[in-house]
Amino acid sequence: MTTRTSIIDRPRPTRPGWRRWHLVGLTALTAWSTGIGWQAQAVSYPLYRAVPAADFLAYHAAYNAAIPTVVIVPGFASFLACAAFPWTRPPDVPRGLAAVVAAGGLGALVSTLAWAIPRHDRLDRIGRDAATIDSLLQANLVRSLVLSAATVALVVATAHSSRSPTSGAIR
Repeated sequence: MTTRTSIIDRPRPTRPGWRRWHLVGLTALTAWSTGIGWQAQAVSYPLYRAVPAADFLAYHAAYNAAIPTVVIVPGFASFLACAAFPWTRPPDVPRGLAAVVAAGGLGALVSTLAWAIPRHDRLDRIGRDAATIDSLLQANLVRSLVLSAATVALVVATAHSSRSPTSGAIR
């Protein structure tokens, strides 16, 4: 007895859809933002203490003018895209990983809006202040840690999705 294979029964070629490309792009973007966070933690913010008090306001204004395209835009894009990841994830990425990514995005967003930006605003108003710089470093540490967790989860999700027979690997 022969069976006819209908179009519905034929296996579809596996190729990555937009969700897979989104995952790969978000992984790269979040890794970038994580690296920037750790660079600020180890280099940029500690060096605020080395700037003479008389020069600090001008230095901080120059720093703020230099960071939008390198730090701010990719950072906020990463925070928001991570927060939305449970709704944009490829179907083969476990929900638990998506939740870690979302928590990282939300944690980074909240620590930036509620803690880091007010510290920068304070430095813009009063100049160099050790306690404010310490608080900025604490806010940035929280942001860098949650972004690190999101990046690890995204790398695991990308590896998981690459091995999944339903996702198709990016070649």
